[in-house]
Amino acid sequence: MIPTANLPEAVIRTAAEAAAVWRRTPVHDRTAVLLRAAQIYGTRSEDLARTMAQEMGKPISQGREEIRSCIRILEYTANEADALLRGDTIASEPGSSARVALLPTGVVLGIMPWNYPHYQLIRLIAPNLLLGNGVLFKHARLCGSSALAVAEIFAAAGAPAGLVADSQFTHAQTGSAISHPAITGVSFTGGDTAGAAIARAAGGAVKKVVLELGGNDPVIVFDESRVDELARTLATARLSNAGQTCVSPKRIIVRADIMPQFVTRFSAQFLAATPGDPLLEETVLGPLATAGAGQSLREILRSAVANGIDVRGDSAELERTGRNFSPQLIVNPPRNHAVWTEELFGPVAILHSAVDVSEAISLANDSVYGLGATVYTSNVVEGERFLAELECGMISLNGPKGGSPAFPFGGVKRSGFGRELGSLGIREFANQQLIVEHHNARTDVSSGSSGRNSYGRSSSGRSSSAAPPDHMPH
Repeated sequence: MIPTANLPEAVIRTAAEAAAVWRRTPVHDRTAVLLRAAQIYGTRSEDLARTMAQEMGKPISQGREEIRSCIRILEYTANEADALLRGDTIASEPGSSARVALLPTGVVLGIMPWNYPHYQLIRLIAPNLLLGNGVLFKHARLCGSSALAVAEIFAAAGAPAGLVADSQFTHAQTGSAISHPAITGVSFTGGDTAGAAIARAAGGAVKKVVLELGGNDPVIVFDESRVDELARTLATARLSNAGQTCVSPKRIIVRADIMPQFVTRFSAQFLAATPGDPLLEETVLGPLATAGAGQSLREILRSAVANGIDVRGDSAELERTGRNFSPQLIVNPPRNHAVWTEELFGPVAILHSAVDVSEAISLANDSVYGLGATVYTSNVVEGERFLAELECGMISLNGPKGGSPAFPFGGVKRSGFGRELGSLGIREFANQQLIVEHHNARTDVSSGSSGRNSYGRSSSGRSSSAAPPDHMPH
């Protein structure tokens, strides 16, 4: 259960008042704020990337790329405003029209993690500001300076005071905020245990919640013509952000006949990486966010070694302490050990062979998580089967999913529910309001005219076969 505590009412009241003004702000003025925020992100990119390196260890070159992703999201959301805000037209009976309009609901509370201090927030903020909502967020304690920078950027871009704000809630105050009447929805990104607690709290308060939780993403390599290329590409991807990415290629499933070649090529690149200073341009692998994260990983790996599992890499790493963590490779682990079942949030890669498509699907789906998956195969029939049977919210065939702001992000199973970004993401915290308009003029019965009025009732009072418009089943 999430504890509760007295809230600083001023921050919520200010956000609610700002959202009440913002919902009446013309769309072109909302998009102007998003575009100005993108410009400010561009001018502050170096400073923001440096702060991330200092706060949570992201290599500065990767921090710049995170800021570029934020800019792309803001620009896309502003430039595609008409399409994103367009509702649905629904077929209706003659004489009437029906549509669904996307309307704001109020203030969304975002509870965010540390691994992508800006990107995680922008993918919540951008669509909700376009829609007309406000966003109050609680960021991870590690990222206090980054959180402050986000609020400053939107204030400088012209958003009403308090519309986008760092709440600085404590853990206990977050529980109270979820039930506060001014909060109309909750978005949480983090671990599945905490996500379940957030969902229970939101459900008890009858609030919409979106959960983006853990991932143990599989990558299936069945294309024998690309072994060397894919080994290098996936090694680089697994090292990105020190492996602290929910959609990182954590379990790489390789067809058995090409497994030896893949292991050799992958190991040569992956295990050669060494932790470095995140402020240096040449650093590829930065430190973990916390020393505690390193300790947890080492405990799992020590257990794997004790159980005879094939763990490759610098064995001395398992006896070290601290945030720096050298890469570790695990080959063909049993499916009942934590190295397979848990999300390893660090530079640890799992390689597992599969004799055929059926075994590869069984391995890939053998997880409580279902966030993303990637498949490489030159066989069209194999590809179609993988697409049909893999249990995940996002899948890519023969290439990376990419980071397009138009692509909805989210998973199934214990990876959560709901979507962020794109046409699906903007609907999560929208009032998808049904509007039915009747176009036939109603006959004034008091005038004595005969015939039927628009409600299907004769002027004599006898009912026709048509039901009145308010006779709707529930």
